[in-house]
Amino acid sequence: MESQLDELIQFLTNPRPDVRQVASTYIVGFTHPTSDYFDLVVARADKLVRPLLVMCHDNPVVAHDAIRSLVNMTTKPSVCGYFDDEDSLSMIVRLITNPSMVIADLCCMLLSNLTKVDRICRRLSTLMVGETPGLCSSPMAMDQLTDVFVKGMDHKFNKDANFGFLASVFSDMTTYPFGRKYFLERTSYDGKLPITKIMVFNEYPDVIRRGGVDSTMKNVCFEKDKHKEILDPNETNMLPYILLPLCGPEEIDMDDMEKFPDELQLLDDDKKREPDSKLRATLLEAINLLCTTHFGRQTLRDKNAYIVLREMHKVETDDACIDLNDRAVQLLMRDESKETMDDNQQSNAMEDDTIEEI
Repeated sequence: MESQLDELIQFLTNPRPDVRQVASTYIVGFTHPTSDYFDLVVARADKLVRPLLVMCHDNPVVAHDAIRSLVNMTTKPSVCGYFDDEDSLSMIVRLITNPSMVIADLCCMLLSNLTKVDRICRRLSTLMVGETPGLCSSPMAMDQLTDVFVKGMDHKFNKDANFGFLASVFSDMTTYPFGRKYFLERTSYDGKLPITKIMVFNEYPDVIRRGGVDSTMKNVCFEKDKHKEILDPNETNMLPYILLPLCGPEEIDMDDMEKFPDELQLLDDDKKREPDSKLRATLLEAINLLCTTHFGRQTLRDKNAYIVLREMHKVETDDACIDLNDRAVQLLMRDESKETMDDNQQSNAMEDDTIEEI
């Protein structure tokens, strides 16, 4: 079978479209993780990645098989290393930002696999791909991916794509300081904070999109020296977007509600809490991270975040969420001392059970 597979790989670059199509059909079947030949294919990634990437520009049938093959293969981190160059990543970004590309969403899936590898994230953070007319005037790949994520919602930029998997890319990028720095600093081309562009999707119906956004918001909260900007209503103003999904239909006393951020006041009677327990936990982790600074704790107190946690606790059934809720409440309700008010002296709030960066 090995010699037959080697021969099949050669057909991927055949000048005849029908030959390439037959070859790509076989290859995509072999790349399925349950295939008996998956390991053989992965072992030949050095011969497969580049031809398959080029075939993503072929006719739609061939392109679809090619990108599916790459998505399947990159579930193995060892394969991701073959994309660690500017040319390959630029090609993927351009496929994503092409408004007529039918495989754009699958390209987003591919990129979300690749950004599980740190060196890919590092390269992507500085990658320049040239401006994309009609989308973004910045040549930076991250700027273009952020803008297409926003403008491409509900197939508005590309009728065949929703770009939801880019949220996973953003989540991966913000596990690193350089990724968090990107989302928390204003861009040079439009003067906006990238995190403010994406956090508005934290209650979007698609769990992939809102889940990646929730994780990204949580990850940027690791930047303790940015907590003031993160919580400033005139800057990032992230607190309402963290608390709102944790709110339910409960009736809140008007005196308590008056201290809420404006976005949390007078919610509808049918307001639903985030249904996914893992995403509720992610948002609670963000609150716990904000509690690692005195400014963060005091802001949460001033905005009556305790009331949101209290009402949530009454109906919460997930053990992890209950534990995270309790820890946040303890931090908010404790008395402050000279030591706890000094962020350089106090021990990390997560010292005994570190919140893992997603």
